[in-house]
Amino acid sequence: MQPNSLYRAATQAAREWCREIVERLGPAHEAAAYAEWNRDRFWFWVVDRAIEHVEGKVYWEECGRRNFSRAGQRPALDEAVRRVRELQRQLAMDSLPSFKAKEELVNKLAEAANELLE
Repeated sequence: MQPNSLYRAATQAAREWCREIVERLGPAHEAAAYAEWNRDRFWFWVVDRAIEHVEGKVYWEECGRRNFSRAGQRPALDEAVRRVRELQRQLAMDSLPSFKAKEELVNKLAEAANELLE
């Protein structure tokens, strides 16, 4: 499988996000769109890429050969993927959680995501 670069893909995803915002709100919002991507979207995007890697769907160079397609070999990874997706769903569904509640969910998500890669 051809390796892909997270860095190049993240740059492209940020550009696409920015383009969408600029199309909807105008060029004055470009800097804010990039800031939002960096602050609020990048790490969630990376977690999705790590899941793709451990599930064997896409080989991401930065995630390493050892981690590629490990989910089928280790049941604990399947559980970590399920926890990550559930936490992502919770964050997406509750649009206005308290700061403390959001921080707790993000911390749990980070812990689960850290289990994905060695």
